Amino acid sequence: MKLTPEQLIEQSNKLFDAQYPMLSMWQMLADNFYPERADFTTIRNTGEELSDSLIDSYPILARRDMANSLSAMLRTDDWFQMSSNNANPGYDGRAWLQWATGRMYNLMGDRRSNFTRATKEADHDYVTFGQPVLSVEPNRTRDGLLYRCWHLRDCAWFDGDDGQVCAVHRKWKPKLHELSRIFGDRIHAELLRCKDREPFKEVSVRHIFMPADMYGDEKLAERFQYVSIFIDVDRKFVMEEVGLNYKMYVVPRFQTISGSPYAYSAATVVALPNSRLIQAMTHTLLEAGERYTRPPIIATQKAVRSDVNLSADGITWVSDTYDEKMGAALRTLQQDRGGFPIGLELRDDVKGVIDSAFYLNKLSPPDLGREMTAYEFSERMKAYRRENLPLFAPIEAEYSGQLCETSFEIAMQLGLLGSPYDIPETLRNNDVEFKFKSPLSEQDEEKKRNTFMQVAEMLGTASQFDQTVNRDISISNALRDAVQGIGAPSAWIVPPETAAEVKQQDMMAALAAQAAEQGMLNE
Repeated sequence: MKLTPEQLIEQSNKLFDAQYPMLSMWQMLADNFYPERADFTTIRNTGEELSDSLIDSYPILARRDMANSLSAMLRTDDWFQMSSNNANPGYDGRAWLQWATGRMYNLMGDRRSNFTRATKEADHDYVTFGQPVLSVEPNRTRDGLLYRCWHLRDCAWFDGDDGQVCAVHRKWKPKLHELSRIFGDRIHAELLRCKDREPFKEVSVRHIFMPADMYGDEKLAERFQYVSIFIDVDRKFVMEEVGLNYKMYVVPRFQTISGSPYAYSAATVVALPNSRLIQAMTHTLLEAGERYTRPPIIATQKAVRSDVNLSADGITWVSDTYDEKMGAALRTLQQDRGGFPIGLELRDDVKGVIDSAFYLNKLSPPDLGREMTAYEFSERMKAYRRENLPLFAPIEAEYSGQLCETSFEIAMQLGLLGSPYDIPETLRNNDVEFKFKSPLSEQDEEKKRNTFMQVAEMLGTASQFDQTVNRDISISNALRDAVQGIGAPSAWIVPPETAAEVKQQDMMAALAAQAAEQGMLNE
């Protein structure tokens, strides 16, 4: 039986009750690393100072640098390439995949898609809290995609039997004029009557995205995998109910714990104790520095006739009957400064731990300034990749992979990638896969090219001793693999059938020319 609005809201409230303990932890992490987002359990007023509870900004800088590095290393230039699980998609298949890849870049790069803003916000949530919540959906005119990042406080979810997020419930408080523009006359009659009089009235809305078979509508479940429902909570009124065949919410998770749908950040969990420590250490060092620059004053009782004035051009009155032979009426208290350098060294050690927690000591590429052999360069890059792959490899699969796959599914359903009948036969019964490009994977992509160069060098050396070794290597196939390996456009590569035909024509022309030359010699 189809669930009623009351039942849907009750289920949603239970999910948010289960999510509630996470709010205090997210608030604590935000206070220490991401004060701009520190409104999980408190209300931030517009213009309020964000980091007034902090003394040292280093933990915030570490979080900012790591979050910025995600887009810098994983989403620059041509950062992904579409491929097929068919090992040999053919010339037409590769050409379509390259065209579709370029089309996806255009859809994501469109200013109206909001892709850059959404992923930028999501990167900081990912680093700080261990997961963001992104939505991917058609834009209002259905001629492009729309990406948005939502506040973790307003989202609750649970996993399916496959361990993936299968349902997301989101709290939303749009203004009445916004709600009317999106849903038109599908909003409640009470709101229709006051939309012109109270355009900025907030409406409590719950968006529920769930598997269609859990909704209880058998007809809808036969056609769609998921259902998207917008409910007016106060009036228990369903404004929209739409079936979908794609996951519109993407929830990439950093470090998961068995038994919990909510992830944790491997960076902030490690850095939190040192973040608190560096605040206390900085406070102590600031107090020590202030005592050195403005040392405490010892005043002789009954000799000083006024308050001690330590300001510029200040005057402190001393009794004229006081004998200075007994000691100065005012004098500074001597300070032992030996502990200050030790405090600075300890603080630098804490900063080093925070750098390590946020992978900042591993993100910088190896020093390649001096000349080195190809082998040494290769080994250094291998070490660099080994240090960073545990961080970036899961991000490519969990974060970028889900984002690209969902975008592709929506683009196909909207017809933004052309007609399905335009897809070559070699791709129609195969899944599309995304391969991601980054400084960490460039070496793998160029492996065929480097291998080809090494084989060509070896072949050149061997041919000096035996001219027949050229028959042992298929230069044509090796060259094609090397050119494809470096990501050259498919238009640069002649189809194998055409190349074979041209080679046959060249061979026949050469034989004809040789025969004609032989005939002339015989005459």
